[in-house]
Amino acid sequence: MASGGIRLRPDRALCLALALFVSVPVTAAVWPGPAAVRPGAAAVQDDLPGPGIERLVDRVQRRLRESGDVETSFVQRRLTRFGSVIVERSGKLYVSPPGRMRWEYDEPADLWVTAGEEAYFYLVDDHQVQVFQTEESEASLLPIMYLAGEGDLLRDFDIEETDWGPKLAPGNIQLHMGPRREDASFNFLVLEIEPMTATIARLVQVDRISNTIDYQFHDIEYDVGLPESLFDFEIPQGADVVYIGG
Repeated sequence: MASGGIRLRPDRALCLALALFVSVPVTAAVWPGPAAVRPGAAAVQDDLPGPGIERLVDRVQRRLRESGDVETSFVQRRLTRFGSVIVERSGKLYVSPPGRMRWEYDEPADLWVTAGEEAYFYLVDDHQVQVFQTEESEASLLPIMYLAGEGDLLRDFDIEETDWGPKLAPGNIQLHMGPRREDASFNFLVLEIEPMTATIARLVQVDRISNTIDYQFHDIEYDVGLPESLFDFEIPQGADVVYIGG
């Protein structure tokens, strides 16, 4: 299969930003100390959020792992450090825990599929497939994998309630999620939770230089019976193939 350099127009940078978190870990320290993860159970216990937030996050985690497959519409926005929207895209997201995801973008109809040890990002107009090596257990390097039941939110983050910005619905709770891993590919996340259903309505991902991707989810349906074939991907004939990471 052919390979070549990545040729992206500016409107594709939003999708590639999602993809790059697979293979570009950042090594700046998140907290003082030499180890990648804080040592000792006692240290983790000391960093747990208050009991109300801890219960809520535990409910969210159990829902992600136990609710079966998920179908939802999404809006994905790339923001400047000042909060201005650079690019906005939308589409459908399909999730089948553990670890399988399919992001179908509206025009242009780009496609991102994650299943097993590889993820595929298909740029339709460029007729290019970018292939990323993934590790299903390393959700802290690819935050969207938490949506597919990977990782452990209470174990992987220092969590506190925050007021990141206008909420999608009254009564929602916004949580600041500081990663415990020093090689996490992002600075922090914000999760906006609908507390009655323990559903993630929004995931905000902020990198080390304050670039921000804001994922908003609506019309969420659980246990819809998604076919396994939905997460298969076959490289289109004649597509330019670029291997990244691995």
